[in-house]
Amino acid sequence: MQIYVSKGGQRYGPYSIEELKEQLDSNVFTPEDFASCDDSRSWIRISAVPGIGSTAFTVEIDRAKNLLVIRYRGCAGASDVERCAEEVRVALPKMRSGFQLLADFTELESMDVTCMPHIGNIMELCDEKGVSAVVRIIPDPKRDIGLQIMSYFHYSGGVNIVTCENLSDATKILSQ
Repeated sequence: MQIYVSKGGQRYGPYSIEELKEQLDSNVFTPEDFASCDDSRSWIRISAVPGIGSTAFTVEIDRAKNLLVIRYRGCAGASDVERCAEEVRVALPKMRSGFQLLADFTELESMDVTCMPHIGNIMELCDEKGVSAVVRIIPDPKRDIGLQIMSYFHYSGGVNIVTCENLSDATKILSQ
């Protein structure tokens, strides 16, 4: 598939899916820019291009470490975080009770307030599965979007919750 991108009145491409993902990772284009998969006959947001998926989050499993990793980046909207909750729901059966959660907000630019119910849902799903520790990476503590307060309502009392400013500190905590 050849993909063209429209940004600032200019047309770029063609790109393969892999090349377009590289351009997104390099911040050349954003998920909100428009793309065409049919030689410019119709245009959709890059985030809707088949094979791109959401670029606002990733959900990863490290079975050996019994670790679930959620990473947010860019501008996350309610539909992004709702899809993230669904991916977490699919991932959780692969985790053992007592797993740890790493929530990395390092590359998050903004998260709409309408995401909060979905964040609460993710917290409750993890709590029900038996999460033992939640380690968050929030580089600027002033940008905490209310996660600490939400934790009181969505996690049981036995969950250890720590917020770090970088991945290095988070990795140390998770290895203890």
